[in-house]
Amino acid sequence: MVENSKQPSQRLIWLWVLAGFLFQTIPAAIRDEALPVALKNAGLANTTITQVVSILGLIVTCKVLWAPILTLIGKPRRLILTTQIGTALILFVLAYAVSAQSNHLFLIGTALALLSLSSAAHDFLLDGYYVSSLSDRQRSAHAGLLSFSSKLGQVLAGPGLIWLAGYALSHQSTPSEAWSHALTLAALATLGILLFTIIAFNREPNEVDHLTSPREKLNEMKTAVVSLMRDSRIPALLGLIVFYRLSEVHLIRVVPLFSLDSHAHGGLSLSNEHFAFLRLMTAILGLALGGIIGSWIIAKRGLAESLLPLGFCMHLPLLGIAWLSYYPDQPISVVSTLFFIEYVAFGAGVCALLLAMMRVASGPHAAVRYAILSSIAIISVYVPGIWAGALSERLGYSGYFIFSITLAIPGLVSAAIAQRQLREV
Repeated sequence: MVENSKQPSQRLIWLWVLAGFLFQTIPAAIRDEALPVALKNAGLANTTITQVVSILGLIVTCKVLWAPILTLIGKPRRLILTTQIGTALILFVLAYAVSAQSNHLFLIGTALALLSLSSAAHDFLLDGYYVSSLSDRQRSAHAGLLSFSSKLGQVLAGPGLIWLAGYALSHQSTPSEAWSHALTLAALATLGILLFTIIAFNREPNEVDHLTSPREKLNEMKTAVVSLMRDSRIPALLGLIVFYRLSEVHLIRVVPLFSLDSHAHGGLSLSNEHFAFLRLMTAILGLALGGIIGSWIIAKRGLAESLLPLGFCMHLPLLGIAWLSYYPDQPISVVSTLFFIEYVAFGAGVCALLLAMMRVASGPHAAVRYAILSSIAIISVYVPGIWAGALSERLGYSGYFIFSITLAIPGLVSAAIAQRQLREV
């Protein structure tokens, strides 16, 4: 919690939201975007790739276990900065681990696991601070910026690193050198973002030290968990978390593999550089526009009334991706248009889901409540990856995307149920 000893006009909320959530998505982008491409280039099967990424992603759900520890050892803003420093150091270690001088699988795996642990702590702290230090109106006003910065970080640290590595490979660098240089640049970028976070936090109100004992804090956490479980909106929200973006969850696990595979295997046959450039150019504008559109619609219609229309729009781009899997030999302009539409729709839909989670989490013990909800959301994103690769190999890309379209039905049903439960009283 913060003490409102400073006027709202003095705060730089936009800056720490932009910097913090941009930073937050860098580890996830490396895991979800860059790692699958690196493993695909190494010749691993789709099944293995999606399973490795899912296991690393599920480590992030330990944020719930982090919660009791982090609430006892320090103030949120100081801990946020500490985890950002730790993440930057781990990235430097990872850059060394993949270099020709090291290139040791155990060190690479350890660094990736530590990156997930560090990002889990950062996610819990930053999400909790966003929920607990801002009012409903402030959260809604900055939701578009949150969505934009999150997706921008994902795009720059994902396709951006893929492009850098591909460029280095095309200029006679070895794979180890290419990925080591790309990860070093990512680590340097995190240090720059850390600086902006420090500047913004220096303008925040003073944090209140409640001087509570560890036992009292643990009792507060227990109260938070019990209150969350007793919340009448929880069943509807859980359905929304699990099903609302289920189609897109399956889509995002396989689209990079589909893009890199050859026409003979039903893919788009894009090179690393072309794939990264395509994602980079369509995603930045698409996600920014999607976040703005979603935030604007929610501000005009209200959160509950926006869930169903945004959910419907979020699922429409799957039809275009499925069509592309039947006719993959398309001009790059057609492919980029379909990718762009998918990003716009996804950005708008995720904006609604995040605000729904924040609405239920808000109030006393908001940080712990949101950590629980976001951990469930992470599980719902990564668990399908365990079978997504195997399913795409069995059904083929076209059959897999048709299967993904059918998952829109429970997503829309969950939106309709949540629409009734999340209306303002």
